[in-house]
Amino acid sequence: MRRNVLRSVLGMVRRDEAGSVSVLTAAFGLCLIGGLAVSVDVAHVYLAKRADQSALDLAALAAARDLSVSESAARAALAQNGVKSPDTLSVVIGRYTPDATTAPAARFVAGGQPANAVRLDMTTHAALFFGRAFLNVAPQLATRSTAVNTRVASFSVGSRQASLQGGVANALLSALLGGSVSLSVSDYNALADAQIEMPALLSSLATQTRVTAATYNDVLQTSPQLSDFIKALAGSSTSATAKSALQQLSQAAGRKTVPLGRLISFGPVGDVKLGDQAGLSASASILQTLTTALAAANGQSQIALDLGAQVPGLLGLTASITIGERPQQSPWFALGRENATVHTAQTRLRLNAKVGGVLGLAYLNLPVAVDAAAAEATLSSARCGRSPRTDMQATLAVTPAISRVWIGEPRSLTRWNDMTSAADVGPATIADALLLSATASAYVGAENLRPTQVSFTASEIGAGVVKTVATSSIMQSTLASLTQNLVVTVKLNPLGLGLGTPKVVGDTLSKTLSPVGALLDPTLNSLLRLLGVGLGEADVTVRGMRCDGSVLVG
Repeated sequence: MRRNVLRSVLGMVRRDEAGSVSVLTAAFGLCLIGGLAVSVDVAHVYLAKRADQSALDLAALAAARDLSVSESAARAALAQNGVKSPDTLSVVIGRYTPDATTAPAARFVAGGQPANAVRLDMTTHAALFFGRAFLNVAPQLATRSTAVNTRVASFSVGSRQASLQGGVANALLSALLGGSVSLSVSDYNALADAQIEMPALLSSLATQTRVTAATYNDVLQTSPQLSDFIKALAGSSTSATAKSALQQLSQAAGRKTVPLGRLISFGPVGDVKLGDQAGLSASASILQTLTTALAAANGQSQIALDLGAQVPGLLGLTASITIGERPQQSPWFALGRENATVHTAQTRLRLNAKVGGVLGLAYLNLPVAVDAAAAEATLSSARCGRSPRTDMQATLAVTPAISRVWIGEPRSLTRWNDMTSAADVGPATIADALLLSATASAYVGAENLRPTQVSFTASEIGAGVVKTVATSSIMQSTLASLTQNLVVTVKLNPLGLGLGTPKVVGDTLSKTLSPVGALLDPTLNSLLRLLGVGLGEADVTVRGMRCDGSVLVG
């Protein structure tokens, strides 16, 4: 009986499931609350990590703007962004090189010189809301940020237009413009002395061509007509004489266009809105700006000049000029960071002088051929120092134009005018008459040139000092030295046998032509300098530097 009752009670207990759901619900609730607690802590740690990274990035940017006070600038920026007392803060100054062939982690070299970047490493502890019940130590957060100083310099390469011949300049500018030009030497001197700020020029161009709500890069992507470009130059000039001369030139300008983007680069400043300050001086000579634009507008053109009246003592003088088209990304003037590069234009020029004859000859020819490749200058380093106003320094790696000059004639004018073809020049025919025929040749060149480092101090930058990098093998007296070293070959015809031996006749012809080189040198140099070309040399200048920019790189 008792056994049956016990079995009945146990069976009832086994079958009674009342309250089990409540137990499961309570257990699930505890798990949910625990999960939420963990989620809250994890989310808080994640957000704290992001906040630390954001604050450290801002601190790195502040530190990179002025490396001389990098740590104090970093700590001040951290405090302003809510990180007043980090557990640790490491500030390492070094050099960052943006080389795509180098692994990102290896691009920053601690202590590298010249220093241009800073790397910050910071640790903090994240507070836990619920985890404190289980953890004795708050989790440590480690963040790293690297920023580089975006020092920007404005610089250019070309050739100083000194001692210009007014008649030669007028003839060249008339041909480049497509109209008649008659400026005085004083006009050209005023244009050479007057400076133009590039931001002001582009703003004036935007107004002239009705480009609105634009950045400097928007204007640089346009190709205004020469007349509009020259009017913008005039509108931006503060020199009354230069302004008057430019107004005359604008009236003579044809419909050729100026590819601005191939002449000027604003680099990291290009996206600044028109009218906003670039933060540094970006000026250039108005005459150099004008002639560089004219040359670019005539790229791949052949320009013929009659200069007979410009050189006393000659029966005639003609010139033929071929200007190479500027490739993309090869400006003459740039606002850029380190490794930015500027170039001159490749130029080929031929002169042919007619000289009074001797030995019964009506005249002698003296053909000259000049091939000048593009000179270039690269901003190899920009240093700001502790006090940029007095300590800043910019260094350019300058390679003068590979230049070759012949007394001779191109074997093929088609290939000569094709800048992609190598210059091939043979002996020149200086006489071809009943009495005799004669050829002459001479050559001088500056080739296989290497970059020369040229530094500009803060005072030189402020004064706009121009420095010249030149080779020792080519001088201003190029043609004078060439004509004194002529190799003359004479063939006497039957009617000329009484003139003497070929050697005697050759010596006579050489003596006749020898002084002509000195007469031609000023004209040759004026033409080349107006085109921004120097034989075996390059003139460079740094107009300004800005030291307060920075950007994150890692």
